[in-house]
Amino acid sequence: MNVGVISRPKKGFSANGDSYVIEKINQKILISVIDGIGHGVHADNAATKCVNTIKKYIQSSEDCNLIILFNRCHEALKSTDGVVMASVLVDAPCGTIRYAGIGNIATRIIGMKNIYPIPRGGIVGYNMPAVKEYTYPYKRGDLILMYTDGIISRINSDLCIRLQNLEEQTIAEELFKQYARDDDDATLLVAREEST
Repeated sequence: MNVGVISRPKKGFSANGDSYVIEKINQKILISVIDGIGHGVHADNAATKCVNTIKKYIQSSEDCNLIILFNRCHEALKSTDGVVMASVLVDAPCGTIRYAGIGNIATRIIGMKNIYPIPRGGIVGYNMPAVKEYTYPYKRGDLILMYTDGIISRINSDLCIRLQNLEEQTIAEELFKQYARDDDDATLLVAREEST
């Protein structure tokens, strides 16, 4: 899996409340993007605790169940202000991508058919509703785009398609340049499994 990512704190802050995780689990790849509620140290602490919880779960699991993953994070984050989070589990050999999301992390899969999973409202660690996991078709070469609310939500899909021949980090940089806001922490992640 090739990944390009940019993550930076809100202008004037040194602590970044956004974070992400990329972990290989057997033949699958887990990608999670996390946004701690608020800004600064409290948001950073919540996001870091979430990342650590995800990594601990992955180390103790032979597979990754996204519903269990979100529930573990919810329990671990109850002493914080919470986070919003989206996760995908890419199984390129089987041609599937599983998705779960709570809160306003945008996820897009750009390929032969563009897919825009819709997250559930709520906050992981505070008022998380029942998590739903969705499975979509995925083929090598499809572009996975995930970003926090520090990125303007209406990224132009045609622009993503025009940028598809570039490396993932270059795509992330181009989109970040055009769509990042200064008034919030911002993270934009681009991932793609190479075509065979």
